[in-house]
Amino acid sequence: MAATNPPRNIWVLAGLGVALGTLAGCTTTHEVTIDAISNSTRPMGASYRLEVHDPSGGVEPAVSAQAIARAKDALAARGLYEAPANAKPDNIINLEYGVGQGQIKIIYRSRAEETISPLGLQKSEPYAKPVLVYEKYIQLSAREPVADDLAAPAPRARPKKRGDELWNVRVSVEDPKKDLAPYLPVLASAAVDYLGRNTGKEVHISVEAEKAAGTLRPLRPLPKD
Repeated sequence: MAATNPPRNIWVLAGLGVALGTLAGCTTTHEVTIDAISNSTRPMGASYRLEVHDPSGGVEPAVSAQAIARAKDALAARGLYEAPANAKPDNIINLEYGVGQGQIKIIYRSRAEETISPLGLQKSEPYAKPVLVYEKYIQLSAREPVADDLAAPAPRARPKKRGDELWNVRVSVEDPKKDLAPYLPVLASAAVDYLGRNTGKEVHISVEAEKAAGTLRPLRPLPKD
């Protein structure tokens, strides 16, 4: 569901999330990519059971705990809550998070970034250059609970029957940094308004890092569409 956007006037290729320092570093803004789908034939319930999956296997326990906490904050900000242990949840929500392998992206330079030498001559710099970037992401996917989800673990491992998918949202930032922890509030806050929604394509929004954590606190109504 990738959308194609023209290069912007700040060093960015479509889909490339970058951290931009403005006002001499006072504010850091991240471009976040969001891709969300939902099953319009099934209602979005309020209670959930969370299942956690770290595909990379490389996230430190402390960072993992932060990722889980921020994901729960995002769900709570949308009005969802964890179902009691002995109750059937409306959703089984799978959480994935991590840092992807580095990949080369082309960064475009705008005229605003052209530099002038002391002699007043414009310096010759490449219009585009390759940069190694890493994707930091959170993905939340909800499915309908089935009997296998509610039964006690079987003595022998066997494939678990899975319910129909209800909704799925993936949020990501790409830039040269590899650390996941600093981006978790940004990613979680960006996900809130898209839980249970269908974007139809990738959406790109700007999120101020300093304000991200605050957006997780207010309780927001569940989406109706």
